[in-house]
Amino acid sequence: MNFEFYLIGITFVLAILHMIAPDHWIPISILSAKRKYNNAKSSGYGFFIGIAHGILSAILALAVAFLGLKLVGYGEVKLASIILLIAVCVYIFINAFKEKENKSSIENTSLLVSFIPDPAFLPIVLAATVYGNLFLGVLSIIFIVAGGVSLMLVVMLARMGFLKSMERVEPVMIDYIVILVLLATALFIFLT
Repeated sequence: MNFEFYLIGITFVLAILHMIAPDHWIPISILSAKRKYNNAKSSGYGFFIGIAHGILSAILALAVAFLGLKLVGYGEVKLASIILLIAVCVYIFINAFKEKENKSSIENTSLLVSFIPDPAFLPIVLAATVYGNLFLGVLSIIFIVAGGVSLMLVVMLARMGFLKSMERVEPVMIDYIVILVLLATALFIFLT
C-alpha cells in the first residue's frame, strides 16, 4: 500500500474516532437541550466546534512540523514523529486512566474540550512532511472537515435518539482505540 494513502486514511479515521468520543458530543447535546435548540442548530454547533477544533489542531501540527524541518533533517523528523506518537499514546493512556479513576460525570465536561488542539495529528503531519506542502494541506483539510462532519453527524444522531447506547460508552474506550491506531501508525512509519 502506498504510504500517502495510508496517511490519508489514518488522518480520516483519527478525525472521526476522536469526534465520536462522548466527551465531545454529549456537552453539545446537553447545551442544546437546555437551550431548546432544534436539530439543525445543534448539528450546526457540532459542525462549527468540530471545524474549530480541527483548525486549531492543524495549525499546531503544521507550525511544529515546519519548525522541526527548519531545525533538523527528515531522518530526525521521522524519528521524532515515532517518539511523539508513542508519547501521545502514553499521554492519552494516562488521561484515560485518570478519567476512569476520577469518574467525573460526562455532563460536567465543558465545550472547551472540543476546541483545545489535539496533539495526535502532529505525528501524522511530521511523517507526511516529505510529501510536500500540498499534501500537508490536503491532510489538514481532511482532518478538519472529517472532524467537523463527524461531530455534526454524531450530534444529529444523538438528538434523534439513535445514540442512547453510545451514552454508556466510556470516553476511555474511544481513547484506547485511538491509542491502537496511533501505535499502528508509529510502527508503519518505522517500517517505511
